[in-house]
Amino acid sequence: MSLAPGSPTKPQLGTQSEALSPSDDWTGITNSATRRRLQNRLNQRSYRLRQEAKGKEERPPERVTVVCGVGRNLTIAPGCTEESTRLAPITCRLSSVQHDQCSFAPPTVHELMHEFEKRAMKDFTRCAPRADQLIKLSRLNILRAAYDNAVAIGMSPEWMCRDDTVSIFSQIGPHMSHNAVPLSLRATSLQKQFPHHPWLDVFPFPQMRDNLIMAGNTLDDDELCHDLTAFWDTRHSDATLLVWGTPWDPRNWEATEAFARKWGWVLRGCPEILVSSNKWRVKRGEKLLHWRQILG
Repeated sequence: MSLAPGSPTKPQLGTQSEALSPSDDWTGITNSATRRRLQNRLNQRSYRLRQEAKGKEERPPERVTVVCGVGRNLTIAPGCTEESTRLAPITCRLSSVQHDQCSFAPPTVHELMHEFEKRAMKDFTRCAPRADQLIKLSRLNILRAAYDNAVAIGMSPEWMCRDDTVSIFSQIGPHMSHNAVPLSLRATSLQKQFPHHPWLDVFPFPQMRDNLIMAGNTLDDDELCHDLTAFWDTRHSDATLLVWGTPWDPRNWEATEAFARKWGWVLRGCPEILVSSNKWRVKRGEKLLHWRQILG
């Protein structure tokens, strides 16, 4: 049905997008003061909505850093950029043959990491984290922390993945500037003196690194790696380390009681991790661990 030109008609309330109730509708009101008051109210409401929308557009998206299992901004390591701390997938350029030569991790470990992180983040953003992901997530944190610390030292994921590589600290050649390496990761005399696999360099505890190097062939490094990082294995134990923040900060590491009982010799002479472990336990309302009783 068409309306004749000039026919009076009252617009529907829906045409006034900022009107929240019939009392906001100024159409049909003949009193100019009342109509102007309602129009001003709608104009002010419209202005506020535009400003809120503009603020949301200009505000940069919040960044969730899962590198270390905590949702807060992290201190950037010397030599690293803020972009490097974003949760980007870890890529490895080793060939399939080289991956098959690795006796510890499956060839698809990096794809598994990326897929699990996507699932965990999806559940997190839905406010529906799953309890069965916690053990896997703790091991994934260790693995990612190891990669981050390796990069802070001056190594690449490829260098970490292969079984036959040797630490850059025990090789002659150009290294990253000593001052560019986080203090907790700077090489000890033993690291420089004795050739070893670079994964022993990623723990931010100098004495722990020395303990592992001095163990020599008695160290079952595959079993230790499995306990710490095998997030893909459903047969898990509680003998692991936890990382709650920036991975090169010793205060963000925790040893579980099961790890201390199984790998106690690794922790000897490392008071930093003993103190930080109890600090994190207290935050969760758990009892302090009596290290003398556990370590003997």
